[in-house]
Amino acid sequence: MKTFIILFILVLLVSCAPPNSPLWIRSMETLPKVEGFIQSGVFTINGKLYVQNCDSTGNQIWMRYNEETHSWRQSRYNSLGCVRGESATGPDPS
Repeated sequence: MKTFIILFILVLLVSCAPPNSPLWIRSMETLPKVEGFIQSGVFTINGKLYVQNCDSTGNQIWMRYNEETHSWRQSRYNSLGCVRGESATGPDPS
């Protein structure tokens, strides 16, 4: 019985511990939906977090996360960037 109580307390303490989620998981809570687009990728590039969105016609929007303000902004739009290799450039480096 004593072992059961100790085990129960340990399970309770571990389950109540604060999550240590990676930045990309925490940032998804504030990611705005872009009307007409679906999220097609989450990337870390040069220490920055980006999300790629594509629409049904193949256009591409890149969103960049700001760790200081916990907000997202559009960093690049590429016409047909999701369907044509020559149009598929990465996010804006700035």
